[in-house]
Amino acid sequence: MNKSVSRKNIFAVLAVACISFVGILTETSLNVTFPTLMRQFHVSMNTVQWVTTGYLLMIAVIMLSSSYQNRRFTAKQIFSFACVSFMVGSLLSAFATNFTLMLLGRLISAFGAGLSIPLMFNLIVEVMPQAKWGLYMGLAGMILALAPTLGPSFGGAVTYFMGWNWIFLIVTLFALIVFIVGIFVISKYHEPKKEKLDWVGYLILTIALVSIVVGFNQLGQGFSNWKLWVLLLISVLAFWGYAKYSQHSTRKLLNLSVFKNKAFGFAALAYFLLQFGNIGASFVLPNYAQIVEHQSSLIGGLILLPGSIIASVLTPWFGSLYDKLGGKKLLYTGGILFTAGGLLFAIWGLNLSMMMIMIFYGIFSAGHRMSFGNTMAEASKIQPRELQSDGTAVFQTAQQLAGSIGTTILAAILAIYQNRGGASYATLTAQGSQVTFYLIFVIGLLILLSDYLLFKLEKKTMN
Repeated sequence: MNKSVSRKNIFAVLAVACISFVGILTETSLNVTFPTLMRQFHVSMNTVQWVTTGYLLMIAVIMLSSSYQNRRFTAKQIFSFACVSFMVGSLLSAFATNFTLMLLGRLISAFGAGLSIPLMFNLIVEVMPQAKWGLYMGLAGMILALAPTLGPSFGGAVTYFMGWNWIFLIVTLFALIVFIVGIFVISKYHEPKKEKLDWVGYLILTIALVSIVVGFNQLGQGFSNWKLWVLLLISVLAFWGYAKYSQHSTRKLLNLSVFKNKAFGFAALAYFLLQFGNIGASFVLPNYAQIVEHQSSLIGGLILLPGSIIASVLTPWFGSLYDKLGGKKLLYTGGILFTAGGLLFAIWGLNLSMMMIMIFYGIFSAGHRMSFGNTMAEASKIQPRELQSDGTAVFQTAQQLAGSIGTTILAAILAIYQNRGGASYATLTAQGSQVTFYLIFVIGLLILLSDYLLFKLEKKTMN
């Protein structure tokens, strides 16, 4: 295996990073178009949010098998299928005449992101020297963090000037260019193993993920809704069932041995919570701007742009700082900024101006960027090499599941308040938004606690 940082390896990682970027970009680019889509397809907020929630859920389901994919197929095969499926799904959504067709296109295109994101991290670990992991994980983290926050700006501008259909046409063209370049620079970095997928384990975990997301979607109808608790119970039982099943299965879809290292578990939890808050904020804020402040889709998307750009430009530097200083200072500082941003949003949640949103989001986004990629780098450092791809699968599945659950829960909270009555729709939306901001603040506190336990357990293990 070639461990030098060759130019071809760099271009290979960049090609996969680009298709990952465009896949993640469309995660949130439609958030700002929800009011438009609701009018065009005559659906509610709780229904239209499935173009994001369903997309993220499908990505998480695909990522469940990413460790198997990495062993069974070459990087070029995975990359090619990712690009083709993304383009086909995007074109179907672009020309959809009803909401069902649009959602179907989203689910097909989700294969692209579900395949390419784990491939990006697996390539970094496989072709880059460990001394450079912090830098390249930082660059990958920038891709994962920048794309969903640029999504509303991209979606808002395209919808305002050209129409929402052009979101899909533009990303399809970009994906085609990346595909043509990628097939010339991506190689076979290891010999694929001809092994069978553990379909039983895959089915059990799919049931678990679908049940938990659909279950949380029932929150919009209140906590007394029996479907909520039944679906969450099914999810818990499915996760428990997989843990028992994997102990006796000879083909492990996902090697749960990664969780024997408790420090890894807390790193994965912090990573999950960081993405929950990040995707949640990028969902709530553009809708707040349009519904509460009566701004256009263009302004609703652009308010996140300054903070996103500044924080993302700094992300590779955060990765370099990790290589020099280690994870503790970076993760604690990032967690504090993330939590402070959530608290500022919550305190002024009923009367946020556009300038306040941009400033507070800049603080929040800087904290997220400082923590996100470095949390994964820290977790990769404490796992043996034979479990690296399984660790990547856990992190990337957790990331997409967090985005899906985050969008679902925050959309449900907004729906609860919007349906209360007794005040204007804008006022009710502001009240619901404030509750979501307090939730993000609590999540920030939990991230800091997870970081503390991560380093405490890591130190104990090293001693």
